[in-house]
Amino acid sequence: MEEAPLRDFRDLVWFERNLDAGISALHLDEQRVIAGDWDGGVYCWDLEGEALWDVKTSNRVSGFAVGGGWVYAVCGRDIVSIELESGTIQWKHELEGSSDLVACTPQGETVLATSSIFDLEMNDFLESTIWRFNSEGQLLHQGSINERPWAISMRKDGVAFLPLSRPRCGMIRATSEELHHTPLPTSSPATCGTIAQTHTVVGHVDGTLTCIDDGMVMDDDTYTNQPGTIESIAAKEPGFLVSIGIEQGSVGSGFGGAEGVARSYDEKGKLLWQIETELGRNIEHVMYGPVVAEQASAWIVSWDKRKSIVEVRSSRDGAPLLRAESNSRVTAIDGNRSYLTIGYEDGTLYLIESELLSRRVSSDNDKSDANHRSDLAEKLRRLRS
Repeated sequence: MEEAPLRDFRDLVWFERNLDAGISALHLDEQRVIAGDWDGGVYCWDLEGEALWDVKTSNRVSGFAVGGGWVYAVCGRDIVSIELESGTIQWKHELEGSSDLVACTPQGETVLATSSIFDLEMNDFLESTIWRFNSEGQLLHQGSINERPWAISMRKDGVAFLPLSRPRCGMIRATSEELHHTPLPTSSPATCGTIAQTHTVVGHVDGTLTCIDDGMVMDDDTYTNQPGTIESIAAKEPGFLVSIGIEQGSVGSGFGGAEGVARSYDEKGKLLWQIETELGRNIEHVMYGPVVAEQASAWIVSWDKRKSIVEVRSSRDGAPLLRAESNSRVTAIDGNRSYLTIGYEDGTLYLIESELLSRRVSSDNDKSDANHRSDLAEKLRRLRS
């Protein structure tokens, strides 16, 4: 597939901000960008780049959930409730082990967080705890399991679903009173998950993609099994993006020894296009982003321990839009049809906006066409002479 033109993000961004520590978590919605960093800082801007507030928490911010008038952040060993408008910390609760995931109901009345204990000698997670709070910080329920959840989705009624790693794998259904374990069609450990337009998509080590709708596993053929471990998924648009890590020489790889593969599918599960990376370069993030030429853009982020590459393509036809490179690793990304925000290990944050991105991409295409016409004219002049 044709390579996208190399660009400097600074020529494309709506605004740029630089934090003192690496960015560890991002949240983007129709009104604001919220960023968390490795030192426990949480920062909020409106979409014009005006700073609204910032606050300091205990440690590295690993994730956000936003509902009603609250931002819930998991930071180090804590869950913290922050007032959305003012940035004032309302309450915090220390969890057991490191805090991992967080989700809340749309109005923020109920929030669920997970924490886990990692054993260095065994190089594995020993135990995880699932915590349920109300918006006032009252602990409503907690329960422990022997697996680590790798994704979380929550219904409006507060029931949550959490796909698991070994030993049991499967999924936890967390209600206000109990944690109920349910097997999934594959016994392979979960690696990631994302909330799609109407359901949740879970990726597994064996390349299986499981679709969960309202707690029920959908038995259909939409989600094609992949030839390697699922690394990341995006499904905010009709269809989905998926990245796969393929072991070199693995049976059924068939991708010329590629280390990473990103694929775009339509809503019926038809493969639209794919790109591959060279050996040693892993695809760590995929995300849908701003509309360009009436198509949502697809953002594929890879890293080879020296340089990150962000490749942007049209989601439906795979047409190359741009490519950006950096010596800093991309650590977080979030996007929608109007904006995309991307954060780096060196503390750099960019916000990309649809109309500006479209104009810059169109300008590049015009320049490319003009250069092409100029080259053809020069060749004709040489032939005539």
